[in-house]
Amino acid sequence: MRDPNADPNISKRVSESLKGKIGEKSRRWKGEDASYVAKHMWIAKHYGKANKCIMCHTDSCKRYEWANISGEYRRDIEDYMELCPSCHRKHDLRKSDHCKHGHEFTSDNTYIDPRGSRQCKQCRKEAKRRFENAKKN
Repeated sequence: MRDPNADPNISKRVSESLKGKIGEKSRRWKGEDASYVAKHMWIAKHYGKANKCIMCHTDSCKRYEWANISGEYRRDIEDYMELCPSCHRKHDLRKSDHCKHGHEFTSDNTYIDPRGSRQCKQCRKEAKRRFENAKKN
C-alpha cells in the first residue's frame, strides 16, 4: 500500500540522481565485494561473451563460459579463461578441496551428480532437512 503522504516525484528524483553514475560512481558499487554473478557479468560486459574453449580447443559448442582461475574472482581478465561448460565443470572440480560452506570434500562426504558436478553430502543433507521443515510449515 502506498503512503498517501509520500512525495509523488520521488521515483523521478531518484532516477535523475542515478543518471550517468555507472561503475565506481554508482552508489550501489561494491567493487571487490560484489557477488559471484556480478563479477561474471562485469567480465562479460567488458570483454564480451566467451567464444572458445582453451582446454579442449573446441569451437562448436552452443555456449561458452568465463571460468575463474584463482578462486578470488577479481575484476581482472587475467583471472578468467574461456571454457566450454564441460571443461568448466572439470576445472572447478579440480580447483577446490572444500565446499562453499567449508566442509571438506572426502570420499565419504562427496556426491557426484548425474551431470558430473561434485556436491557436499553434508550440505545436501542440511538442504533436505530445511526443505522438509519448510513443507511442514
